[in-house]
Amino acid sequence: MPEKVETTFPEYIRAGLEEVAREQGFTDGQYRFVTESGSNMGDGFVGQLIKVFIREADRELLVLCKLLPENEMRKQQGLAMFEREGEAYVKIVPLLMEFQREKHLEPDQPHFDNVPRCYYAKTTMEAMESVIIMEDLRASAYRMWDKSNPVNFEHAKLLVTTLGRLHALSFAMKDQQPEQFAICHKMVDTMTMVTEVEAKSFSKMMASMCRRAVDTLEPHDTFRREKVEAYMDCCWQELVKCVDGKAAEPYAVIGHGDCWSNNMMFRYAEDGKTPIHIKLIDWQLSRYASPVLDLVYFIFNCTDAELRSHGYQRLLSVYYNSLGEHLHRLGGDVERQFPRSALRDQLKRFGRYGLLMSLLVLPIICTPNDELPDTDSAMEDMMKEMSEGTGEGEMVYGTTEKAAARYRLRMSGAIRDAIRLGYI
Repeated sequence: MPEKVETTFPEYIRAGLEEVAREQGFTDGQYRFVTESGSNMGDGFVGQLIKVFIREADRELLVLCKLLPENEMRKQQGLAMFEREGEAYVKIVPLLMEFQREKHLEPDQPHFDNVPRCYYAKTTMEAMESVIIMEDLRASAYRMWDKSNPVNFEHAKLLVTTLGRLHALSFAMKDQQPEQFAICHKMVDTMTMVTEVEAKSFSKMMASMCRRAVDTLEPHDTFRREKVEAYMDCCWQELVKCVDGKAAEPYAVIGHGDCWSNNMMFRYAEDGKTPIHIKLIDWQLSRYASPVLDLVYFIFNCTDAELRSHGYQRLLSVYYNSLGEHLHRLGGDVERQFPRSALRDQLKRFGRYGLLMSLLVLPIICTPNDELPDTDSAMEDMMKEMSEGTGEGEMVYGTTEKAAARYRLRMSGAIRDAIRLGYI
């Protein structure tokens, strides 16, 4: 068992932990904070996680503290995302959940309960300080899927069922309580808030990653190569178009925004293989946009071509049925608010987002953890290039033959399916 040690925290973290302790009924002056050795991480891509035990006499509460990276450049980059995640946990998700509670659903009726409990979240931009304190899902037997393997149909089905219920909350609330829901319209995608210099650098980076993706196709496959190459110099602009909530109206919803396997945790049946519940974590890119973005992001990056060949339309049906059923439970009408024709239209208009995100995400997914670059130095180099407008701002991922072969297979499959489905 890892050793547990009493810890001194910076004041802003201690203040958050003390507020949690008070709210959870611990006695002032009687409790202490203890961390587990080895949990002071510096490995997170966007932040650190520290496991903290709040202890008083024979009572103990385990929480996770999510903190900004120590590296200054990564800290600057992460601040806005931490602020967005805190806003999601403290304002937006509670707003939607309260609306759901007001409907007095029967305990045995399906409902959306797929977010970890957040005890506290605070970001101070001027001081460059941020902390999010939440439950540790691992203590409740949740675990992650191995990102390097495509998910199977059962995991995908559970995820799209959950997305249907999440999106149904927006459809119902924006229809029945438009004034209260109005705050959600302000959750614009963070991509739309970058500077002109950053946008130019992102454009270069995506052009480079697009070239790499094209090279996964056979040289003689000129039709598909030309289809993808048409996006070479406008990938970033196309991404920004896809995440525009106003362009998706009247069907825009609050979405998770970063729906890939590292941002979800599963609880399993006794066989250890059958997923029975899911929690969506890391809401740092949550936004108000088309409902299909969460779907195509997940399906294009977390499933493979084989599953999509027989399961894509099935997954869309599972999602739509889940959305319709939950919307009905909430007092809405899917035929009026989001008919199947609207889902087809949203996929036609924004389906390319799945492939565009594959350009960015599949290199990470296909790289084993031990081949990932040193995050601090890689991010520092990339951010330096971007701020100066030099280079392509591209992070280099695993180049071993195994990682490269995995990437070729997954990326070429994503391209073929995007073209087959008419998304590009």
